[in-house]
Amino acid sequence: MHTSVLVIDDEPELAEYTAKYFNMSGVETQYVLTAQDARDFLKKNTCSLILLDINLGNDSGFDLCSEIRTCMDVPIFFISARAAEDDMLLALSIGGDDYICKPYSLGVLLAKVRAVLKRYE
Repeated sequence: MHTSVLVIDDEPELAEYTAKYFNMSGVETQYVLTAQDARDFLKKNTCSLILLDINLGNDSGFDLCSEIRTCMDVPIFFISARAAEDDMLLALSIGGDDYICKPYSLGVLLAKVRAVLKRYE
């Protein structure tokens, strides 16, 4: 199965709300809450863009990004409450395509996602 956007975030309400907003706006979106769920999803499915949180319970979005980059060239937007420049620089240096700080505007995030999907899909 293919989905346009995969949200990987350990905050259930935020992940669900983001996915619902995107789906209502015509961008097919699924979400998972753990790094392992993301690995399992990506083994069986494809996506055109990933929204990835840094803090994933006991796992790191940085590590997951590096792992995804070994086998996929999908755009990855980090979404995180961490606003330190070092986190942003690390995210972009390991393969992130954008870094969006929480709380974010769903409208602006959707516009950024649509712009990238338009180029890649």
